[in-house]
Amino acid sequence: MATFDELHQQNHQIAELAKTLSYLFQDREMCDSGITCELFERYRDKFDAHMNHNKEIYSKLLNNNNGSVRATVDRFIEGEREIKRLFKSYADKWCKNGLHIGDHDAFIKETDEMFELVWSRIQAESEQLYPLARNQDQTAA
Repeated sequence: MATFDELHQQNHQIAELAKTLSYLFQDREMCDSGITCELFERYRDKFDAHMNHNKEIYSKLLNNNNGSVRATVDRFIEGEREIKRLFKSYADKWCKNGLHIGDHDAFIKETDEMFELVWSRIQAESEQLYPLARNQDQTAA
């Protein structure tokens, strides 16, 4: 299992990539750049890998008999499903074999919304999920 420091580092890398991409995407020509596409693929891969690491935390916390802990974990699992669904829809629309931007304004709007959704998720993990898991680790020790 990834350590909490590693999970926080992953979150930092995801946020850093989102900020860089958001900046690059403002320039319409940069959307078609191979380097920008590579960065976006890196963002997607890091996000997917990060979500997979969270599954280990979910399984550990779901063994907890505390109803509020289980409810929080269930909420995170449902949130993850929804984010993955929205991300897939976003990627299907804009990212088939590279970025394909017909309507730059719509792309920027949807991209900003997607990055904000992921950022909100990252904050919730740091403020709610990880403290729960740390607490459980300390209680079990």
